[in-house]
Amino acid sequence: MLKRTLALLISANFVACASAGVSRPQVAAVPDSALMADYVQRLPIGSRIRVERSNAGSLKGTLMHVTASTIVIQKDTHNPEPPVTIPLSGLTRVTPDGRGHSTALAIWAGIGVAFSSLLVLNLAVLAAM
Repeated sequence: MLKRTLALLISANFVACASAGVSRPQVAAVPDSALMADYVQRLPIGSRIRVERSNAGSLKGTLMHVTASTIVIQKDTHNPEPPVTIPLSGLTRVTPDGRGHSTALAIWAGIGVAFSSLLVLNLAVLAAM
């Protein structure tokens, strides 16, 4: 009985850890152009943004200029490139680019998951004794 319980706990732990990183595909919805224009005009000039376009993928860069119908972005590249002007009608999403979490935070999260799973396994073994 102890072996079955322990095997079940270990299996559940593996499934929980494996399914934590699974992402679902996102469906791009076309937003209202007036709403998108209002949102983009409220972003501060010089902010780092990620732009998802309906026909040409996405790009990251620095917001340089905003009008009622277009935005101008300086792409993040190693080689100098001219700024890109994108019509607001071709955008599906504009998000501030926060550069994600730090590597140290990911390491500490992994350590926390490892220790918590060991604690659960130890408690299961002690409970069976």
